[in-house]
Amino acid sequence: MFELAIARRAVVMTDASSAVARDVANAIDAHITCDVACALERDGFAVVDAFLDDAVAHALRASLERLAAVTTDDDVGAATGAANASVASPHARDRKYLRPNRTHFTKTDGSARYLFSKPNIYECDLADAKTLGDTRYDDAYAALWGFYDASSEAFARAFARVAPELRLEPRAEKRVVKAQLNVGGGGCFPWHYDNPGPPSNRAVTAILYLNPHWRDGDGGELLLQPFCAGAARVAPRHNRLAIFYSDRTLHRVMPSTASTRYALTVWLDGDFTAPDGSSTNASVLELNASEAMRDVAATAATLRQSNEQRALSRAVYADEYEQSLVECMSNAPRGMEEMLEAHYEHCRAVKKQPGLKALVDALREHRRQVEANTRVVM
Repeated sequence: MFELAIARRAVVMTDASSAVARDVANAIDAHITCDVACALERDGFAVVDAFLDDAVAHALRASLERLAAVTTDDDVGAATGAANASVASPHARDRKYLRPNRTHFTKTDGSARYLFSKPNIYECDLADAKTLGDTRYDDAYAALWGFYDASSEAFARAFARVAPELRLEPRAEKRVVKAQLNVGGGGCFPWHYDNPGPPSNRAVTAILYLNPHWRDGDGGELLLQPFCAGAARVAPRHNRLAIFYSDRTLHRVMPSTASTRYALTVWLDGDFTAPDGSSTNASVLELNASEAMRDVAATAATLRQSNEQRALSRAVYADEYEQSLVECMSNAPRGMEEMLEAHYEHCRAVKKQPGLKALVDALREHRRQVEANTRVVM
């Protein structure tokens, strides 16, 4: 009887999640348009509001709330039903499914590798069957798994239609979906690229925000900084999808004071193989610094469309990187000093090369002239 109950639950879950998957796939197909592709190419990002049907968006939010509420003390699984889980404090450290953020960090010279946590950030990779396996056939999570299943191919298929030059990989194993909860207290992320270089092959990032109670002043906005161009501050409003290049859109999350800020992030891999067989995903600056100085504005525009910018961004945005690291890691038990020192060392290495230093100084001056205004997407 016990096995039969589980089998029946699995059938119900398959039907429920399949229905959501169809709705999500239809939304992706409808909203990933030529206009979105044009905005992505022009600005480095695009924003889509009312991305999902309201009922699906609220069901996704409920699934994430339930996922966050379950603690290691709850006897929850397919047999008992996760909907019966006790509600944990938003600041609980013993969450069963959403675990404290872990960030791998390697010293600049490669001599040491660390694992640091960003305070007040909890998350899980939906491909982590060991952690999430008992939710897969629980109808309390049908919306979450429907979204996961739809994202396996629908995003890549939609972008192949409107932006084939991105060459996104269509296979399920070439995309990652992460659920994330920010519990406030200044929880944030420093400036970074989602694809800092190999071995990552991420090409496009899509973040779905699920925060019906977010208000101005709660913080947690996504700040996008196209290279030497105007920035955009995107509020994490409910049912809003933010899309940007993983390898060439510098971004961060501002400190959050809201008690809950939920997001589902999808990373889509691309094929970075050039016609000659080389990789276009190396953070190596191939331009000649002296030639680049002849027209700094043109150089900035070229770098904006290239992931080569990753080699210079820390130096060009040195002060902003430093401030964001302090904001993110000042309350962490460890990690801030190591991250700051790595940042300083990177900037020192650039300054040791006179030609690069002159170019960085010129780019810093250029960006001050063009970044006077920040576009706010509220």
